[in-house]
Amino acid sequence: MALFNFQKPETREFNYKPRFYKPEEEASTGNPRRDFANEIHREWSSKRRHDKDKGSMPWVTIISMLFFAIVLGYLFFKFFS
Repeated sequence: MALFNFQKPETREFNYKPRFYKPEEEASTGNPRRDFANEIHREWSSKRRHDKDKGSMPWVTIISMLFFAIVLGYLFFKFFS
């Protein structure tokens, strides 16, 4: 008499045929790692290019920090002097 009945279930087999797959449109080099690396490189380079367009952002940050420092200095000397 067995207390536990451990049986391995059979694996399912599928016969999947994709509807919209067009191998001629697939621009694959045959190496999935290289395809993934090329995709990541393309995304990063476009992001880098986009970040270069924001060249004025450090100036905006410096000017806003200077403005807040002047306002805080004014309030400090007005109320504590």
